[in-house]
Amino acid sequence: MPKEEQPSRQGMKDARARVEGMARRYAARGPYCLNPDAATVEHVLSGLARNLVQHGRAYCPCREVSGDPQRDRANICPCPQHRADIARDGFCECGIFVSREYAAAHSSDSSTEREKEA
Repeated sequence: MPKEEQPSRQGMKDARARVEGMARRYAARGPYCLNPDAATVEHVLSGLARNLVQHGRAYCPCREVSGDPQRDRANICPCPQHRADIARDGFCECGIFVSREYAAAHSSDSSTEREKEA
């Protein structure tokens, strides 16, 4: 069995910058924000970059990539389901995009937690 080729560091770095730019542009244009939890955003961006390198598309890391391009098309970030997820929960399934209300409510929680830790 052939060993799976590991992406180069530069390839991952480029993919990471590309998906971060996409996510930031999308959030800037629309009614949604990036999650105020930086760890969640980092985790999702890393998964998006990995999928971009491995599969050629920035598939949502919270969904399985089947290998069928027609089926997987619905999982390219931002996936079509994110609007319904955000309307229902305040955040999409993977957590990268959130409603403005969710961001406002949780960004103050983050600063309060940081103040407690200090």
